[in-house]
Amino acid sequence: MSTTGSPVNERGFSLVEVLIALILLSLVSLGLASAATLGLSQVAKARQDLAYAADVQQVADSLVAAGYNYATSGSENLRGRSVTWAVSDLSATSRQIELVVQRRGLANTSVTYSDTVRLYLAKP
Repeated sequence: MSTTGSPVNERGFSLVEVLIALILLSLVSLGLASAATLGLSQVAKARQDLAYAADVQQVADSLVAAGYNYATSGSENLRGRSVTWAVSDLSATSRQIELVVQRRGLANTSVTYSDTVRLYLAKP
């Protein structure tokens, strides 16, 4: 007796199973690629924030280090950022330094933000 047709206990993968596996593999690969892209953009934004904070800290430290008698108003450009500061007398023994820093927006780089930091110096 001869049988025609395919045997019931056939081993291996069908074409449909291979196609489903390839589709699933491509979807997982796309998900990983988009997660890596998002991670790299977040690292770039964090690096910009860190450089911004370092610039503000540098100017603030130099003004505080100058001391009560030598801190004067001025401006400077640090890494393309405009930094201005104004020194005003609050009383006979204290001064206020108002530090204004310009920075670009992270999501929309055409927008410019101004941040203000106030420092207080006391007469020694």
